[in-house]
Amino acid sequence: MMDGHLGIVKKPLLLSELGRFAKIDKVIIDSLEQALYRVELVIGEDVFYLLEKPSKNLTRRSIIEIQRVFVGCNVKEMLLRHTSPYDEMIGLSEGNASNELLVPVGNYFATEGNAVIDVRIH
Repeated sequence: MMDGHLGIVKKPLLLSELGRFAKIDKVIIDSLEQALYRVELVIGEDVFYLLEKPSKNLTRRSIIEIQRVFVGCNVKEMLLRHTSPYDEMIGLSEGNASNELLVPVGNYFATEGNAVIDVRIH
């Protein structure tokens, strides 16, 4: 799959193959529409789109459900990406600057050894 904006070739990666990587540099959670998210991974120089099974993107209905997928993984950075269709709806061309928004969301189910990190507000 080719990213139209950056010219980057994204490769498919099955969820079952995730364990072969010691570290994931970025987990990018794509906000597709109301309460539907999918995942893109950056590992070293490579960009992957995560598949649940062959030919089926991993999608979830909440960011928390996506974060749970990465329990036990060494994730350096987790981001939510939102691109608004508003520009297109009002007739602006795609050639204009991107309105992509990247928001750090943290990895609230990260593990340190065998202990889960407690991020509750006390």
